[in-house]
Amino acid sequence: MAAAGFVASFAVGFAVGDRITDRRAATKPSGSARVSPGVSAAAPGSNDSAANPAEVELRDEIVRVPRTPAVAREIGPPLAAPKADAPANAPSGPVEHIGEQVRAIQAVRATNANAFSPAFASDGTAIFFHTGRERDGRSAIEVATAGNQTGGDLGIMTIVDDGSHNYHAQPSPDGRFVAFDSDRDGERGIYVANRDGSQVRRVSGAGYAAVPTWSRNNEWLAYIRAEADKPSVWNLWLQPAAGGRARRVTNYRFGQTWAASWFPDDRRIAYSHEDTLMVMDLQTGEVTRYRTPVKGQLVRTPAVSPDGTKIIFQVFRHGAWLLDLADGSMQRMLTDPTAEEFAWAPDGRRVAFHSRRDGQWGIYVLSRR
Repeated sequence: MAAAGFVASFAVGFAVGDRITDRRAATKPSGSARVSPGVSAAAPGSNDSAANPAEVELRDEIVRVPRTPAVAREIGPPLAAPKADAPANAPSGPVEHIGEQVRAIQAVRATNANAFSPAFASDGTAIFFHTGRERDGRSAIEVATAGNQTGGDLGIMTIVDDGSHNYHAQPSPDGRFVAFDSDRDGERGIYVANRDGSQVRRVSGAGYAAVPTWSRNNEWLAYIRAEADKPSVWNLWLQPAAGGRARRVTNYRFGQTWAASWFPDDRRIAYSHEDTLMVMDLQTGEVTRYRTPVKGQLVRTPAVSPDGTKIIFQVFRHGAWLLDLADGSMQRMLTDPTAEEFAWAPDGRRVAFHSRRDGQWGIYVLSRR
């Protein structure tokens, strides 16, 4: 779902160099962005500070800024300005460009239902996703499966559909479980179920929580939580996947942090906040920051490649971009302004995402050469 974006307007607060401590933002942004399908910016919980009863680690970030600033370059024609009468979530400018190989998941399209938030199974032969939008009465977790994900028709199987809103399905790397967020208990939280949708259990505590991601060793879940006193402010938390005490990772007092994507070493994560993409070392707290390639535009839904060398992410209304961590360069991979929530196939050659490029929200796959 396209959203009403806002321009981040805070002072940088640090100089270029190695191991520099970041300071609190000087000013607060003027507005708040709505979010992708299935996530509401308003948490339904109370303002009681006990709503997030988890261990909190407060520490300054150690920030590493690349000595050579990220260089943004576009592949193909530039994105055209949207027409004045165009809807906010309509594609603006060319959706296809030279070199793109994008195809729809036909079996998902055949269901004639809006589909969001794809995630590949660890063997690449299935794609998990959810149906339904925030305004719909219900949404289900479904799986498109096939013996060979690269060709042929897929079969659709529903694994969670209990009449509640169930979003952001994430299969565990070992293939045994699926994590997702749901409002089945009245307040959005993180749940884990068996691969077939059975034995659903809540693993996050009280308070609004959403968009889980697994560490690659199956041991940890990262997710965003709304602040009890500021429900439109989101921060990142970590928790043992089997349940247990959660740990705060970020401590922003404004804006929304987008859920983490894990590196293969399970020591680093990528996430975004406002107009910046972050790579954090969870052991040291060291953060490398990469500013948006489109000045003033939000960076969202980053996904780390299976080999840990690249990150694909959305620049709000400006398509999908690829960050090469070797040199900090960025290039635009998709001009489709509605493409978001990316998931790499295990082979690193395909990226699934949801988009409204054909007029209805659906799941697509970008094949990389």
